[in-house]
Amino acid sequence: MKRINLIVNAVLAAAVIVLFILYFTGNKKSSDTATTKAEQTITSPLEGALQIAYINMDSIMANWTLYRDYQQELGNKQQQLESDFAGRTETFYKSVEDAQYKMERGLVTRAEAQQLQQQLQTEEQKLLNLQNEYTMQLQEEGMVKNRRLLDALERYLKDYSQEHGYHYIFSYQFGGNLLYGEKVLDITGEVVLGLNKTFRSDEDL
Repeated sequence: MKRINLIVNAVLAAAVIVLFILYFTGNKKSSDTATTKAEQTITSPLEGALQIAYINMDSIMANWTLYRDYQQELGNKQQQLESDFAGRTETFYKSVEDAQYKMERGLVTRAEAQQLQQQLQTEEQKLLNLQNEYTMQLQEEGMVKNRRLLDALERYLKDYSQEHGYHYIFSYQFGGNLLYGEKVLDITGEVVLGLNKTFRSDEDL
């Protein structure tokens, strides 16, 4: 009888050992599975990684038709103002020469000579003021046109980014902050085509 009890106890002990082994093995597998899921959860955001591209600003400005038109307009305006200023300057120099001729030959009285000198000084100051005015006018028109172009570029790139899923679009210029970029990320050509198609005149800006 005692022999039978020993056998039964041995079998029960073996069964308990087996159950313990299965229990802990199952927990380990569950733990491994949970760890794998956690890792997947952590790494899953990589599926939505940042999408980045860049444009070459030198190429944009060289090939954007509206930018070239603006540059041509400013160039024409500058030539116009310079021509007007040159004509006024030439007239002033003639007045100076005429006054000097009269004063050297004594063709005017002392009072008339003083009056001529005052007139010439006034004309000279007007020329200097006009030169400053023309310079400021050109600078202001240039800054306004550049701001319009930059605003148009930013608005276009915002729409372009939303359409193509880009988070950032950098600008590249020789000697700038962006020193290297993979060619596949360069979207300059597409952007130039889009700009020329979207903005054709001031009314489109």
